[in-house]
Amino acid sequence: MILSHCNFYSKTLKNHVDVNVLLPSMADNDHFFHELSEVYDKRSIPVLYLLHGALDDYTMWLRHTNIERYAESAGLAVVMPSGQNGFYSNALYGLRYYDYITEELPRFVEYTFPVARERSKRFVAGPSMGGYGASKCALGRPDRYAAFGDFSGAVDPGRLEPLMTKMGFGFFRYDLIFGGSDRVAGSRDDLKVLAGECRGRKEKPYAFVACGEEDTNNYGMNRELYDTLKDCGFEAEFFGGHGLHDWEYWDRCVQAFIGRLREACL
Repeated sequence: MILSHCNFYSKTLKNHVDVNVLLPSMADNDHFFHELSEVYDKRSIPVLYLLHGALDDYTMWLRHTNIERYAESAGLAVVMPSGQNGFYSNALYGLRYYDYITEELPRFVEYTFPVARERSKRFVAGPSMGGYGASKCALGRPDRYAAFGDFSGAVDPGRLEPLMTKMGFGFFRYDLIFGGSDRVAGSRDDLKVLAGECRGRKEKPYAFVACGEEDTNNYGMNRELYDTLKDCGFEAEFFGGHGLHDWEYWDRCVQAFIGRLREACL
């Protein structure tokens, strides 16, 4: 597997950004038995954009999970950007992370690496805040993604803010991002609204919604999102089971999600 750390200037965010990219490659020992033209043969690799949760960054998937092994086995490229604590949204007062993830980052990746450019080979997923972001990207731009994975997603910011404040995480600036968490419901920051806008579309991304039963803050809202997706005609799966809001559970989630991609898309 090739690991590439990229640092480039983002026109959208107006600052330099860091991204880790995994690319499947020929096994080391196999290099001995192939010509360079075979080793570096031109390819078009399916690509998963893998977002992180709040308080994390572009390094977390490599530090806490077996994503490299899962991706290599599936022949899948993985792009891991940083989104800081911005809910992967175009902030009312702040940075435009939604545009960065859905527009600029794929252009950079497709310009730089031998990844597929067609919708059928492009996917997005993430845990917690990244689950909200992945869902928002796929539901807001269903023309771009064939599937998305929501792992214990913070999919209802309005319901989540008082819970987070009670836990001592009152520093998330819902006011700057959304104009206040009470402004999310009914807007295009509301995942249920975005799902409803996709109801009449012939092509909808496959939805993999996951949440552990012990994740008491997020379980109910993820079940509700799953029900909404099914009602809107999405092909959707709910992956539950025992699990907390942690990397042990999300490692199982991403392994299962990649398994579904292998069955249906890869």
